[in-house]
Amino acid sequence: MTNVAAAAKPMTLQERILQIDHIQARRFSKLTGEALEIASEGIIRHLRACARMDVNPDASAVREIIDDALNGRRVFAEVSNDLLAA
Repeated sequence: MTNVAAAAKPMTLQERILQIDHIQARRFSKLTGEALEIASEGIIRHLRACARMDVNPDASAVREIIDDALNGRRVFAEVSNDLLAA
């Protein structure tokens, strides 16, 4: 018998948010325009940070990112390489 590893199916951001919290996935699906862009960027940054630290994404953090996107606020700060070197 041959062990064949199944290729992981690429997952959309919507599907990934649905795994975290169905309520936030529903809220995210209703976003459009700039709010969608802000929320997408913030959530992707949150997911990457969680992956780096090997922790599960936080539903309340996703909720806050969506809330702030609806208010036109980017809550994530740009981190320069200078700060990382300090």
